[in-house]
Amino acid sequence: MFRIVLSTIMLAACLNLGLPVLSSTDDAVAADFKGKTITMILGTRPGGRRDRIARTIARHLAANLPGQPTILVQNIPGGKGIPAQLKFSKSRPDGSVAGIVVSSDMEAPYFGAPGATYKPREYKWVGSVRTGKQRNVLFTTKKSGFKTIDDLRSREVALGAQGVGHRSYLYGRLMAEVLGLKVRWVLGYSTPEMYLAMEKGEIDGRVNDSASFKRDRPDWVEKQEVVAHVAMSLPENLPPIPGPLFAKTPALITFTDKEIHKNLIRKMNATSRLGGSVALPPGTPESIRAAYEKALVTAGEDPKFKKDWEKFVGIRPYAGVADSAEVWEAVKIYTDWKPAIMKEFKRLGHQPPK
Repeated sequence: MFRIVLSTIMLAACLNLGLPVLSSTDDAVAADFKGKTITMILGTRPGGRRDRIARTIARHLAANLPGQPTILVQNIPGGKGIPAQLKFSKSRPDGSVAGIVVSSDMEAPYFGAPGATYKPREYKWVGSVRTGKQRNVLFTTKKSGFKTIDDLRSREVALGAQGVGHRSYLYGRLMAEVLGLKVRWVLGYSTPEMYLAMEKGEIDGRVNDSASFKRDRPDWVEKQEVVAHVAMSLPENLPPIPGPLFAKTPALITFTDKEIHKNLIRKMNATSRLGGSVALPPGTPESIRAAYEKALVTAGEDPKFKKDWEKFVGIRPYAGVADSAEVWEAVKIYTDWKPAIMKEFKRLGHQPPK
């Protein structure tokens, strides 16, 4: 266990933040991480945007925690994120384990997924690096022949995704539903593998965060070797990112009159505070949570962090850090699902394609 110095000051702070009130034994003002190695658990494979988010946060968080510990990212991919969340949620609540938890990781327990016994509302939320506005776009390669949305509607299109339950799959299913597309889904790719599959013609396209797409394949964007058909972004947030490729990309919400689809699109646009969220296991003392939050906020104010975030994560402009109170509010919103919305969300995002 990390050495902690007890105090009652943190009780008032906890109340002011709207966070769960902890027992007096958890009240503390300092935590010592000197000589420690912290594991940061992440439910995706190496190489994708979430992995870059985790590694960028880990590097700067370690430099700002008391004692400057070592933070190692542990990738536990697969299982819709459930194995990673189970390991994280059952880890010792002593600050030796942290997690990068995104909105998709929070869904399984509320949707009755087998084995998803963890409770996101019991996590000790540290804060989040905002991932900016919703920027996901449906891309196809030019060589696939799909130049317009009407082209997409005219014949079957092969789209790739990591798997059922992944965000790219949900967004793609929602886009296909709204636009009336016939899609052949090819699942099981990692992010780098999907780019290679597009290059080889194994798939026609994919849904991806446009900033990450530009970072990973700047040549495709600059030479406009892909078509950006439609964006998950709301109309007021267009274009998803600057550049000629995205200048005329329309907003998905303008293609539907169904309120249930509009609700889902708006919900997806509300997750910017949860794209790079840091949490600690249930039961972690407030002293340790507060030390993590202070370190994350301090890191977020460092120009070096902004530079690394924009360079390695590829999200520009850097949108800053949301504190624990802001993230907690977003968590409450995202874990509040009305039955009809949940049913449609499960159908699109968590059921295999027919």
